[in-house]
Amino acid sequence: MSRNFRLSFWILIFGIFVLAQAGCGRKGEKKPYEILTKTTQNMTLLYFEHTGSYDQIGTALAKLAEYATPKGITGNMVGIYLDDPEIVRAESLRSEIGIVVPYGLMPDSGYGIQEIPARKVVYAIIKGPYADIAKEYPYIMEWMGKKGYKMNAPMTEIYLEAGPNVPPAQLVTEVQFPIE
Repeated sequence: MSRNFRLSFWILIFGIFVLAQAGCGRKGEKKPYEILTKTTQNMTLLYFEHTGSYDQIGTALAKLAEYATPKGITGNMVGIYLDDPEIVRAESLRSEIGIVVPYGLMPDSGYGIQEIPARKVVYAIIKGPYADIAKEYPYIMEWMGKKGYKMNAPMTEIYLEAGPNVPPAQLVTEVQFPIE
């Protein structure tokens, strides 16, 4: 083998390695989370209805925390998103903002109780700011389509690591897409 050929060969190998590390030539982007399926457990929510932009959910979660904290209610907060923001105007988007509570809790005026039965879901646990979560939905929906899954109920977010003292980069949210 000539010296030039060997040099060219190693430059080619090095170039492929560099491109692979940079993400060039990949069909799909590697995500920092897995998309999986599971059957959830029954969940009881204390909730209220919210109408308005999904960008304002933080304010709704804060309202719920102000109500729940003095009562010693400390379950995970949950957002159930009833409308598609690609179809419905932002000011008309409907959601239900809740907190997981023990079965049998009686709500005060302005709040309701909702029983969510065990169901099969596609889910992912995503770390980072809430504003970035929705950016992942198209990727998850594409994955669902490739696997033949179809949603049969509204999408849900369960806020696993949340609150005013959690830095945005440390927030952890489980997104669930109920499936048939």
